[in-house]
Amino acid sequence: MWQKRALADIPSVPWRNGHGYTKVIAEGGTEAGFQWRLSVADILKDSSFSIFTGWRRFFALLGQGSLTLSEKNGNWSHTVNGSVRPFQFSGEDAVQSSDVHVPVQALNLMVRANVIWNQPVGILLKEAAFTIEETGEGQIFLIPSMGTWSLHEGRSKVRIVPGEIWSSSVQMFSQTLLTQETPESSLFFVKT
Repeated sequence: MWQKRALADIPSVPWRNGHGYTKVIAEGGTEAGFQWRLSVADILKDSSFSIFTGWRRFFALLGQGSLTLSEKNGNWSHTVNGSVRPFQFSGEDAVQSSDVHVPVQALNLMVRANVIWNQPVGILLKEAAFTIEETGEGQIFLIPSMGTWSLHEGRSKVRIVPGEIWSSSVQMFSQTLLTQETPESSLFFVKT
């Protein structure tokens, strides 16, 4: 069963370094503690990111806009916009965002680097119709980036738009199809 939440209803929490705010969508873990966290950050200006030692980060932009992520020592630099796949980097990297000309929202999936998962954890950018064919444990999140989508499940159909977070426990999905209602629609499919 799918659950819908409005991103606007999720409370903001300050970044560890105090340079911004994040809305935590979900966290999951084991007896050893949190193993993953999915969140959306509002990036209003050029700023440095918090350090998360022992984590991997998957970073993507929602909607329009772009920014450049650069590692402090010059080891890498990458331009991110709403139509590119999520960029992966180490939580230990000292990262600076630049070229933020308008405020942007960033989707951030963090996963502990030392965890061996029974099922893969990941984030995919979807830009065309697709079927969900998942089994097993965990959660699935649908996070629209641009445009409007339709979720077809059996005979029911619901509309999915930016600003919404759709989630479901992983189970056997049968006849679950997502289609674009508007051209150039995109959404992020996250499995934890």
